[in-house]
Amino acid sequence: MSLSIAWWPLLLNLLWAGAAAVGVAVYFNVPLRTLLGCALCGASAFTTRTLLMDSGQFSIELATGMAASLVTILGVFLGRRWHVPAIIFVVPGVIPLVPGVRAFQTMIDILILTTDGIQVNDTLLIDAAVNSIETTLIVCAIAGGIAIPTLLFRRRRPMT
Repeated sequence: MSLSIAWWPLLLNLLWAGAAAVGVAVYFNVPLRTLLGCALCGASAFTTRTLLMDSGQFSIELATGMAASLVTILGVFLGRRWHVPAIIFVVPGVIPLVPGVRAFQTMIDILILTTDGIQVNDTLLIDAAVNSIETTLIVCAIAGGIAIPTLLFRRRRPMT
């Protein structure tokens, strides 16, 4: 089975998403033995969201929520297998889902709107509003994607 050239950008982004998750995990000082699981969670989050969006049937908000849910389920599984809290895998795993570009563009639009001496046009106002709403919805999808599986798979006894 040979990979089509269209898969190479996805594979490269998958590696970068895993590297970003590992970077956050190292920053938060997680145990070294869990870094591979963190990379797996980050890569699976990004890949899931990308594949769902590319199918054309899911919006970025819904795809992000589903990817965050998958990462949480995977984090719970890995946490139970390696006897560590699931949050060790979940927080670094959802980092590739954070809407950094949209949030940055929202802040730039708001700064332009509030700067003295600049004419406010309707297009800029609409762009700022749409970006801020999309950013908020994506962040809420990440939060919901983490919270719902966490409540469903809650551990009833201590981890010892």
